[in-house]
Amino acid sequence: MVLPVIFLLFVCMGIGVPIAISLSLAAIGGIGLSSVPIPLTVVAQRFFTAVDSFPLLAIPFFMLAGELMMAGSMAQRITNVAFACVGWLKGGLAQVSTLASMFFAGISGSGAADTAAVGKMMIPVMEKKGYDKAFAASTVATAGTIAVVIPPSIPMIVYGVTAGVSIGALFTAGIIPGILIGLSIMGMNYFTAKKRGYDRQGGAFELTTLRKALKEGVWALLLPVIIIVGIRSGVFTPTESAAIAAAYALFVGMFVYRDVKWKQLPDALMSAGITTAMIVFIIAAANLFGWLLTAEQIPGQLAALIMGVTTNKYVILLLINIILFIAGCFLNASAAITILTPLFLPLIKTAGIDPVFFGLVMVVNLALGLITPPVGLDLFIVQGIANISLEHLIRGIFPFIVLLVADLLLITYVPQISMWLPGLLGP
Repeated sequence: MVLPVIFLLFVCMGIGVPIAISLSLAAIGGIGLSSVPIPLTVVAQRFFTAVDSFPLLAIPFFMLAGELMMAGSMAQRITNVAFACVGWLKGGLAQVSTLASMFFAGISGSGAADTAAVGKMMIPVMEKKGYDKAFAASTVATAGTIAVVIPPSIPMIVYGVTAGVSIGALFTAGIIPGILIGLSIMGMNYFTAKKRGYDRQGGAFELTTLRKALKEGVWALLLPVIIIVGIRSGVFTPTESAAIAAAYALFVGMFVYRDVKWKQLPDALMSAGITTAMIVFIIAAANLFGWLLTAEQIPGQLAALIMGVTTNKYVILLLINIILFIAGCFLNASAAITILTPLFLPLIKTAGIDPVFFGLVMVVNLALGLITPPVGLDLFIVQGIANISLEHLIRGIFPFIVLLVADLLLITYVPQISMWLPGLLGP
């Protein structure tokens, strides 16, 4: 039954059917092929069960916080801080794009939102300064993947709900890996800029310029600090932190910076609502698909198959990473997490792998799907901004994919990178 269902899924995706509808149709087809009679009312029940979760309420609030940030000057102020910090380095504009993405990651939790925000500001400027289009677009798209690693992260929320683990612990585990990925991208930017002769853009580092930028952008930069400190101190839950983030972004935009107007709120609410609806529909459809696989005892069969090949947890992690990488090329991260987490959880628990650590590895791996064809969302966003052919863009993004794979392997096989901070701060 499984092979026909997967075949139907890829046929639907191949002809352009949206991922949520493809998953739903494949699951309904699987129900029809099941050896055990399953009433179609299960479809509605699983859809409702999948989204009937208090922690998932964090998604619309974080989305709204990101929309409010982009409606006013918060995004530009954060970029100004990034300019003051790294604009003087070799390939300064590429470095600014990466650091700005790291700052934005602490606000929205969405790779697509961060890529669009930074791309619209930085790609045209980089082109005017003589940067190759493919390099400029690739830098922004790759840096956008950091948004799903540094908290708050929408995929981490989805994993926490699906696996039943602490979202706060996942958020904390993502801080150092997110910084590591950002620094590795900046390292590649430096050597590429040196090789191609891209000059520094901001002269020498000036402390007064940084102080001025920090003074103007401090309210925006405080938002991720409030989120993490509030969650880890137990003052509020991840869901409550999302509501506070949205309220904070609204307050700062309207009453501190005074550049968010009441007339902009309907558009921000509508945009956040549409994006949330897309994500929740995908989660519901993926939950139905994953439930069908579980009902057919696929998790146990997969665990037995892999454990029959090896019981070495490092080899198991390598095999799982390969499966996740392939899945990420075709599936949205939220869908992949909802489907694959129930499949892999019994296996990783048997192998003695911490579910929080595994969740971090899973999110980092699936972040690669944002920049890998054929459905890499960040790729299509920067392609439209830079007005570049997909073929040219893929050639430019390939070295960055290799870099992120290396980062993934480092994070996978040196667990202290992600688990040291949660261990230090406690449960």
